[in-house]
Amino acid sequence: MASCRLWLRGLLVAGMFLWGLLAVSLVFPGLNGLGDRRAWHWRERIILNWNRSVCRLLNVRIRVSGHRDPTARLTVANHISWLDIIALGSLQPLVFVAKSEVADWPVMGRLARGIGTLFIRRGDPEQSAATLEAMTWMLRRGAHLMLFPEGTTTRGDQVLRFHGKLFNPAQLTAVRVQSVALRYRGVSSQVAPFVGDDDFLPHLLRILRQPVIELDLHYCPSLPGGLRRDQLARAARLQICEWLDPDLRYLPTARRSFT
Repeated sequence: MASCRLWLRGLLVAGMFLWGLLAVSLVFPGLNGLGDRRAWHWRERIILNWNRSVCRLLNVRIRVSGHRDPTARLTVANHISWLDIIALGSLQPLVFVAKSEVADWPVMGRLARGIGTLFIRRGDPEQSAATLEAMTWMLRRGAHLMLFPEGTTTRGDQVLRFHGKLFNPAQLTAVRVQSVALRYRGVSSQVAPFVGDDDFLPHLLRILRQPVIELDLHYCPSLPGGLRRDQLARAARLQICEWLDPDLRYLPTARRSFT
């Protein structure tokens, strides 16, 4: 019986990923004829509902605390798993900023490209500058951006240094910035992390075998516009560390358990 349920969930999730690929390949281009505003609206609705559906199928239970600031145009979070993206995307429409390696992930990479994710290629100053310029332009047009300033994933037992240059668009546009602290609970803290040489499909299978994925998501008070990028980076990381474990602010590379 358990094996049958696993197969059923697997087929349903595979169907959702297939629908996502069809949406970004066929449906989204077809929306362009509606005009920019209406096309953007329908794209956001499709992406939001897709993320919510995947969370339901994977039984990702998100426990939200704090208050989301609707005036904050840049949201930043610590990064543990590809599940972070789907969980955050299920709560509100977001334009994600990710490292260029994400574009090469099977399935998720194609979906990320299709929904308009902005990619930063580490070690390529020219490309990074172009992405930061695009972020600045989008913030000025009222878009809501989401990025993971650590630049990589961790097992959730540490919060790495936040890269200040990623906050440059927020400094230039003087938008409010809101930090989000993510923490997987219990067994999920061991299963959810997607780090190092993990492959997407084997990791997805491990997720499917879990009866539930438990995620704490905390909205920290938003930071005011007008701060310098280094101030924003330090303050955002400090807020997340304070909520997860105050000792993490002093130990950026130390491992601690949240189980």
